[in-house]
Amino acid sequence: MNEATSSDRFSESVSLGQVTRKAMGTEFVILVPALGNESDAAAMEAAVEAADLVERIENDLSVYRPTSEVSRMNLVAAEMPVRVSQSTFLVLQRALHWSAVTSGAFDITSGPLVEAWGFLTRSGKKPSPETIAQAVACVGYEKLQLDIDHFTVRYAKPGMSVNLGGIGKGDALDRMATLLKQCGVNNFLIHGGNSSVIAAGDQVRESGLGWAIGLAHPTKPRRRLAGLWLKDAALATSGSGKQFFHYKGRRYGHVIDPRTGYPSGDLLSLTIVMDNATDADAFATGLFVAGRSEVRTQFNNGLLKGAILVQAGSEQDSTTLESLGEFDWIEPPS
Repeated sequence: MNEATSSDRFSESVSLGQVTRKAMGTEFVILVPALGNESDAAAMEAAVEAADLVERIENDLSVYRPTSEVSRMNLVAAEMPVRVSQSTFLVLQRALHWSAVTSGAFDITSGPLVEAWGFLTRSGKKPSPETIAQAVACVGYEKLQLDIDHFTVRYAKPGMSVNLGGIGKGDALDRMATLLKQCGVNNFLIHGGNSSVIAAGDQVRESGLGWAIGLAHPTKPRRRLAGLWLKDAALATSGSGKQFFHYKGRRYGHVIDPRTGYPSGDLLSLTIVMDNATDADAFATGLFVAGRSEVRTQFNNGLLKGAILVQAGSEQDSTTLESLGEFDWIEPPS
């Protein structure tokens, strides 16, 4: 997981304006450098406008809102095509793209599995093999039918449901970033919880460094593993450090392999860097499920700017860290 706020070593050297909004089950924070002049006031006004945008996005994408477009899809799309907004349709298209790239390791139709394991209500439980098998039968991105001419969605099988938790925050960050740039704000950092970040320009204006980001321990979030600079890029972390439960001595994380129906992954956490937050969110989830070998393969294929793989060490709460690509480290990993 990443601490998506400025590193303590550097936060004292520059004043930052901050706007927050709670949405999508997390807290979104927009940070902009503040020097106290008129342009900074305009930047803060734009930040407030961008934060307000999250509410509208949640109204479309959240499964926790019964009037959202996704909730309406889950209610009737198995019976008839459901027309959605262009913005929602584009997120669904992008999700299917990453499902294909990851061979189904990322799959927004895994809603029945999330519900079966109790993670939809954050009350994890071990379902029976029969329950898991029934849920898996309702999962499969190839069963999600999109009509680009009419912006409609249809489910090919009853019992299907979509959950955009693995891509929705990234989409929100990208749309907020676009709004800020349209308003002339070119130096900012936005994060959604502790897993999704997009950064533009510099924390210290014209420094050329970017923004200071702390990489936190996946199971001990107050412990920092490393620090790095992020500039004009998005960073996403996938892992099960915060949502998990124990059953008969075994730990079960909330990141479920849609292909098997069981929690998966041979990493504690995976952090990747890409050009935009939507792609980073989805790909990080799929690659965490697929495992470290697939991460290395996709990095070698050129789909990632960089990746940080955190594995469990030999002792309790110890970790080993592997980085792929070039990072501008503030605090190198030990």
